[in-house]
Amino acid sequence: MTPAPASPEPAPVRRSGAVAAQRTIAVVGDVWTLRLLRTVFRGRRRHGDFVAELGISRAVLSDRLARLVEHGVLRRRAVPGRHPEYRLTERGLDLWSLFLAMWQWEADRSRRKDADSWAIDRPRPQVRHTECDQVTRPQLRCAACGDAVRPFDTRALRGDADMDAGAGQVAGDGAGVTPDSAFRRGRGARRAQGTPLAQVVGDRWSAAVVAAAFRGARQFAQFSQQIGIGAAQLSERLAELQALGLLRARRYAGSRQEYRLTRTGIALFPITLELLRWGNRWLAGPGEDYPVQHLPCGQVLEARWHCDQCDGILQRKTVRFG
Repeated sequence: MTPAPASPEPAPVRRSGAVAAQRTIAVVGDVWTLRLLRTVFRGRRRHGDFVAELGISRAVLSDRLARLVEHGVLRRRAVPGRHPEYRLTERGLDLWSLFLAMWQWEADRSRRKDADSWAIDRPRPQVRHTECDQVTRPQLRCAACGDAVRPFDTRALRGDADMDAGAGQVAGDGAGVTPDSAFRRGRGARRAQGTPLAQVVGDRWSAAVVAAAFRGARQFAQFSQQIGIGAAQLSERLAELQALGLLRARRYAGSRQEYRLTRTGIALFPITLELLRWGNRWLAGPGEDYPVQHLPCGQVLEARWHCDQCDGILQRKTVRFG
């Protein structure tokens, strides 16, 4: 029996007016989506495999798979007489470095590394660079000068007005998110489905709050203006991020409060950069990208992951989790 031809690579998805990182969140910013993609990266291809490993309902699974196909992250391959398979497109494969950044954050902070407490789709305990065959702790460096990329050594090259105008449109533009979408989950559902990091990256509003904090937002009104989020939703996300230890509140001028990233929150910076990089590459139209400058060398930042053992550049095919 001859397999049916794979569906062609879809045309790039364009979302006008939104910040690249937030557009990325609109595509992958969901706990089930992140867990599903992690499982696909590990070689799973079919509905039955996803249900068995994730414990996900078939309705939710079908919805997430359809969205990922629509956004060009997965390609559906129909085989006559068999269940369809889902494979990563080039756009999907390019998310590997986002998962590497997420792995590093979780590995540095996880307190539950015993096999019995880890779900099968959770991060592996170590990363190996196959070119030098050493366990590595990846380092993010500037391609232009070779220096390590640090959170406060960068500057956005587009004005706040442009950025804020785009951020306010994410709620409406939303990459297919509708008012009754499964993206709009309650706090309990988010906590039940994943690690603390998945609760942040897997929720578009929480991720947007963190991104705004990196851009300098401190006060409630600043977050609200930059993100375009409702007051009740913002209050909930700020409370959650404090409970997760990512933000801390400081009272000033009587009853007013300002919110600042903790050290654990600042450590999310490489993830934010990866979200931005992926969005710039795959979702931005002409003039819609959001470049970042590396201040020590003055160049537009192109960040690359390096092996801390041999100094080589890490590639998708030379990184092995295990």
